[in-house]
Amino acid sequence: MITVYGADWCEDTRRSQRLLRRLHVPHHYVNIDEDLDALDAAKALNHGERRTPTIDLGLGGDALVEPDNETLAAALVELEMLTRAQAHERLGIQNIGDIERVARTTGGLALVAAAGSSPAALRWPLRLIGLFGALTGISGWCPAYHAAGVTSLGGPGDRPDEAERSAWVVPRALVAGDPPLGGAAES
Repeated sequence: MITVYGADWCEDTRRSQRLLRRLHVPHHYVNIDEDLDALDAAKALNHGERRTPTIDLGLGGDALVEPDNETLAAALVELEMLTRAQAHERLGIQNIGDIERVARTTGGLALVAAAGSSPAALRWPLRLIGLFGALTGISGWCPAYHAAGVTSLGGPGDRPDEAERSAWVVPRALVAGDPPLGGAAES
């Protein structure tokens, strides 16, 4: 089992945990600010230094210290915890950042509610558009983004305090959170 030694206030810890969840990789999170034994274990993996996150892959070897998403995903593929194709597929499931998710859900539900007071000919089209917007917000996946090969993850609409770029939507292949999966997919 993978153990993530981190702190709730640490942006890198939150980012690494988010990637592990998106990849559906089981892991155990330990807050080293609240557990002194965990702090000692994390420091032992870091040659006595306190750094977050420290990710113990459970192999008894070196841990990953403050890894970026690409490094963490590549390590999981190398350790055969998932294949490159699985990583690519799982990372493609969500392509909408957090702020955009809230805006889509709220806007979609508001449109569904407002459709009741609109002219009869517009009620159902507005309800369907609102429902579509709300569902893409709830699921975090937009079929239009998927078809265009773009994402808002990692940008200003996805946890602005952790944003890696200033553009709202970019081609998915350029997102730092995606492991280098170019070329033919492996199985």
